[in-house]
Amino acid sequence: MNANRGEWMVQDRPTVPDRPGALPDVETGTTGGGGGDIRCPLCGWIPAAEDRWMCRCEHNWNTFDTGGVCPRCLYQWAYTQCLACQGWSLHSDWYPKN
Repeated sequence: MNANRGEWMVQDRPTVPDRPGALPDVETGTTGGGGGDIRCPLCGWIPAAEDRWMCRCEHNWNTFDTGGVCPRCLYQWAYTQCLACQGWSLHSDWYPKN
């Protein structure tokens, strides 16, 4: 994995370590949506427009531009990893609650 700020490779089906914020073994659910400040629900980090995530198909994009859907393979990511704290949380939890 590339741990440089601004880019992170996601794993296809990782196992779940026994700690809060770890990625579950199976992706489920759908994204939320909304506007305003998108931020990590675990640490409060706010992603910039130039930050990139990598899908299991190896496509790089800003996951918040598409609500967690990879524009290349159309895979729906239910969980997103924070590039600051490295924790995983529901993609929908990144959006402000109205």
